[in-house]
Order: sequence, then structure tokens, then C-alpha cells
Amino acid sequence: MRSRSTIRTAALVYGGEPELDDPAEAFHAASKLWPSTALHDARGARALDASPALQEAAGRAVRRHSQRRLVALPAPALPSTPFCDLVAARRSERDLSGTAPTLAELAAVLFAAHGVRPNGRRPAPSGGGLYPLELHVAVTREGGPEPGLYHYDPSRHVLEIVRLGPVEKQVREAVPPAPADLAGPVLVFVTGVLWRTRFKYGLRGFRFALLEAGHVGQNLVLACAALGLPAVPVGAYFDGLVEELFGLDGVDETVLHAVAVGRSPEA
Repeated sequence: MRSRSTIRTAALVYGGEPELDDPAEAFHAASKLWPSTALHDARGARALDASPALQEAAGRAVRRHSQRRLVALPAPALPSTPFCDLVAARRSERDLSGTAPTLAELAAVLFAAHGVRPNGRRPAPSGGGLYPLELHVAVTREGGPEPGLYHYDPSRHVLEIVRLGPVEKQVREAVPPAPADLAGPVLVFVTGVLWRTRFKYGLRGFRFALLEAGHVGQNLVLACAALGLPAVPVGAYFDGLVEELFGLDGVDETVLHAVAVGRSPEA
């Protein structure tokens, strides 16, 4: 039973009371943890604890395409900027109409967001250390890596080439609401391989993947702030068109988040 205040709020948000089968409400309710269902929900966790093979597979959480050519990335290098200064400097910049970040800058940003450290861990917290996320990069302008589509392999710190050549038209179709100077010369798409977390956590794992995408996005924009690169998170994209660009099926792997990175026109 909804309270009167909830009904009034729903009328403002939805233009009326939401449907009883509202999918957002259904997902949120289905992914809650309850004492009565905790034992059933922990089946995946017990299977992981009992299987060395599963544990080994979980520790190698990366999509690798051996047939693709690689672009070696420079060793990541970020300035030693105090964290409080980074937080104060971070802004969602609206003018990204300059040239693309250099290969060295992109290497630093990708590593800060999702690179593998010597201990095998990554910069963003991940539920159970399962790392369900992947990073895909679209370069639409000259000035950095050759224009094209790439996938970041964090274990090897390299870019896999998905496709080289002009991709700005397809990217603009996939991210249509943004004006040209906002979409940026580089778009980093965060995708989720959801079975990596759902096999252990069930529907709760989908929540964990969304939270992790936010952590990765924040690391990315803070790294951009350290390098003086304008950046802005982007939520207005056509999921299916982005997934088609990178050859994703939208089920086994689906896009969850995006960040546009560029350079100010005067830089």
C-alpha cells in the first residue's frame, strides 16, 4: 500500500500513479536481500568457494580477442596531485571541441579507471573481486590514437583494435542528443559482462555491476582532472547502437555507462 505522499510524488514523476508491474520497482524489489532467502541466494558463493576452477576463471576477468591487432600503450603516468585538489577541480566540462587526448594521456586515464595493479586488483572496488566490467573506446578525431574503435585489455595494458577508420558518423548516431563539442573526440564506454557477478550474487549482482560502473567512471573523470583534460559522463546514448558498434550482443555484454573525454579548444 503506497502512502499519500508516495502517490503525490509518483504523480509528479510519472504523470500519474506508476503501473503495478513497473519494471524498475520490480527489479529493485527482486534484488533485495532478505534473511529468509539469504541461504538460497548464496548458492553461487558456495559454488565459487568450492571450485578452484571457478576461482581461477574469476581471477582472469577480461575479454580477450586473440585475432585482433594490438596498440601498445605507454606506461601509465599521472601527476602527484593531492586528492582534495582533484575533487575540487573535477567538473563536467561542456566544451570538448579540441583535439583528442594523446596516447599517453589515454593510457593513464584507462589504467586509473580499470587497469590491473601488480597484486591483480584494480582501482575500483568490485563485489567479490569479480570485475564484470570492460572498457571500449571510440576515437572520432585526430590528435591521439588513430580514429577508430578499440577495446582495453587491462591485464596487458593494451588496446585491441576493433576497427580503424572514420567512426564519427556512427558515434553521433549512437549518442545523438549531444552536440558535437560535448560528445568529445574520445568516448569511453563501460560495459558489463553480467554473468561474472550474477553467477555469485544473482540479481543483486546486477546492482553491484551498476555501482562498479559508477566507481570506474569516477576514477576516469578524476584522472582526467589530474591531466587537465575536460570530461563529462554521458547517459544519453542508444544502447543497441553502441553495442552494435563494438559487436556486443546486449545480453551477455551490455553498455552501462559512458564518459566523453577531450581537450579544450584553446589548449
